[in-house]
Amino acid sequence: MRKKIADTAQTLFLKEGYFAVSIRRIASEVGISPMTIYKYYDSKIHILRQLWALIFKDVFAKIARISEEENDPILRLNSIAQSYVGYWLNHPDHYRMVFMSEGVSQPEVSIFVEDEQMAEGLGLIARALFAALQAQQKEQKIKLKTDLLLCNLIGISHAFITISDYPWSSHEDVVNIAVQGILNS
Repeated sequence: MRKKIADTAQTLFLKEGYFAVSIRRIASEVGISPMTIYKYYDSKIHILRQLWALIFKDVFAKIARISEEENDPILRLNSIAQSYVGYWLNHPDHYRMVFMSEGVSQPEVSIFVEDEQMAEGLGLIARALFAALQAQQKEQKIKLKTDLLLCNLIGISHAFITISDYPWSSHEDVVNIAVQGILNS
């Protein structure tokens, strides 16, 4: 039942937007009472967070495979960056649900961002950058560069998804330049 509720909510969130969908509406689509949903989820945001967790589980699983398979630190970092952007471009609805859900407050997002799965997944990216920099920089600068890399990757994904009619260069080339710029700064 938990999966059915989440799947139904995801369909509705993608079609109508998170803000527009109520627990009552999800329950109606599932064919249960609204109170039944509360046996499985505390609130609508808990459903959304589970959906986010499933999406990031997929994103980070791909990154983990790359981390294990690619030995060259710079190629590993670039492959991770390409995979991250590629995921969102191949799943624009997931991108919109994660990064563009209207009606989600900062505290609701903060709880998710502080989650252990998120920390571990983002840690994969940070460790790849650290290895590519060959530990030649101070930890504080590596944190700054990791933050910049994430901003770049999310921004690239955002631009390609939301301004798709613009004649962009290939996303692979844009990601390559972003990674090179961060490594060389």
